Amino acid sequence: MKRLIFYLLLPIIYFISILPFGVLYILSDGLYVLIYYVFGYRKKVVKLNLERSFPEKTPAELLKIEKEFYQYIVDFFLETLKCITISQAKLKKRLSIENDEILDKLLTEKKNIIVTAGHFGNHEMANLSLSFLMKYKIKGVYRPLTNEYFEKLFYDFRTKFGTMMITMADASKEIAKTEDFNYAFFLVNDQSPPPERSYWTIFLNQETGFFTGHERFAKQYDMPVIYMCINRIARGKYKIKVELITETPNLLTDGEIIELHARKLERDIKANPSVWFWSHKRWKYTKVNDEIVPVSYKK
Repeated sequence: MKRLIFYLLLPIIYFISILPFGVLYILSDGLYVLIYYVFGYRKKVVKLNLERSFPEKTPAELLKIEKEFYQYIVDFFLETLKCITISQAKLKKRLSIENDEILDKLLTEKKNIIVTAGHFGNHEMANLSLSFLMKYKIKGVYRPLTNEYFEKLFYDFRTKFGTMMITMADASKEIAKTEDFNYAFFLVNDQSPPPERSYWTIFLNQETGFFTGHERFAKQYDMPVIYMCINRIARGKYKIKVELITETPNLLTDGEIIELHARKLERDIKANPSVWFWSHKRWKYTKVNDEIVPVSYKK
C-alpha cells in the first residue's frame, strides 16, 4: 500500500516541483482556502497552542496569526516540494545568510560546531542552501519518514547539494567521529521530547520540555554552539541569521545552553509568529507543582 500511494502521488509531486514560484503561490492560495476553511486541518491544536502561548492577545489578534500561519504552512509544503528539483542558482536568489563572520572565525580556528534552531521558517530550503552558503560541511540530524519510498525521495533531495543527513538514532555515533573536522552538526530543538529526560523551562507562557542533546554533545566534545534563525522576509525568501550562544560550553552551568536557545527562539517566534509550526502538538506534557502531567488538546 505504501508503494502504491507513493507512485500514485509521485507524478503530482514532480508536477508541483517544476512549477515557477509565481504559479506555485497561486496554487497555494487556492489550497489555503481548502485546508483552512473546508478541511480545518488541526485547527483545534493551532487555536489552543496560540491561546496558551499568547494569553495577552485579543481573539482578533489570535485569529490573524492563525490565518497567517495556515497561509504560510501551505507555502512551506509547496516550497518543500519545489526543493526536489530546484537548482543552486535559484536557491541563491531566495536565501541569504548574515553574521556569518562568526562562522568564519570558528572555521579558521578549526572548531567543529553545533548549530541549534527551531521549526521556524523553511528549514528544508535552509538545509539545502547552507551546504553552499556556509564553508562548513553540514551534518543534519533528522527523524526518518515511516514510508520508505517517501523517505528515499526526501533523503535524496536533502542531500543533493552535499548536506549529510544523520538519523537521530545515529547522532551520538556520528558526532563522536574524531577523524571528521570542520563540520557543523545541526539539531532542531523545539519538538516534544520524552518528558522524564527533558530540560524544563517557561517557554511561550508554558512549562515546556526541551531535548538536552545539543548541550550534552557540546560539553562532551567541547564544541561551540551557534543559534540560527531562518526568518521569512518575503514570500519564498529567507534570511538566515547567525548568533553565537557560546564558544566555551563547559564554562556554562548545566541547562544554560538550552535556556539561551529557548530565549532566542521565543524572541523570534514573538517577532514573527506565523512562521512557526503551531500545528505540532508541542505541549504533550507540562509541569504542575514540579510533577509532569499530560496536556489535553480537547476543549
